[in-house]
Amino acid sequence: MSDRRDDLPWEIYDPSLPFAGALYGPQRARMGVIGMGGGELLIISPGAPISDARWRTLAAWGAPRFLLAPNHFHSFGLTAWQQRYPDAQIVAHPRALTRLRRRLPALEIHDLSLLEAALPPAIRLFSPPMATQGETWVAVQIAAGAAWFVTDGLVNLRSLPPGPTGLFFWLMGFRPRLMVNPFFKRLFLRDKAAFKAWALAELGRDSPALVVPAHGGLIDGPDHLDALRAALEAA
Repeated sequence: MSDRRDDLPWEIYDPSLPFAGALYGPQRARMGVIGMGGGELLIISPGAPISDARWRTLAAWGAPRFLLAPNHFHSFGLTAWQQRYPDAQIVAHPRALTRLRRRLPALEIHDLSLLEAALPPAIRLFSPPMATQGETWVAVQIAAGAAWFVTDGLVNLRSLPPGPTGLFFWLMGFRPRLMVNPFFKRLFLRDKAAFKAWALAELGRDSPALVVPAHGGLIDGPDHLDALRAALEAA
């Protein structure tokens, strides 16, 4: 049985592209959809299960051309999406390929360069050079300005899971707020200071009007850039 969140409508951030997202599964992870033009779609962190209503909305927007695994963990829905869209190409950062190919040997998974060559000017990929698990973020120009889709580097949890899982998260350093992911920081960053400098530079470059995290609530509003800087400084 699917989680009730899988039956909710897509979150629409910009209908003209489109740029949209949806929560899926018991962990409430978020996937993203970005229109590349000509009816072609980029699917970020494709998740499963997905309701018939969501499939119908997606079909009205276009057809997936690329399925992006934005690090070597976010691969749960790749098989289901590839079966439904066999012409879509799966791509991931070079540092994510070894683990993804080992976990999903039946799928053909390409280097990010395939996607980068096909992107329109309004969309760009950017990856922390010091992240070891192939962390990949996406920036896109929307009506309000720049927008980001971020994966595991930044989280904006509203609450922690109940019971022992929540206690474990607390002990690992998670709090119900915008922050750099403690797992990511401890396990997958070669240089924390370099990551902070890199992320602050990217923030200064784009000043995104909206940040869509794979984990947690949307990051926007009058003080969201200050909150993002504070979260990165605290890292």
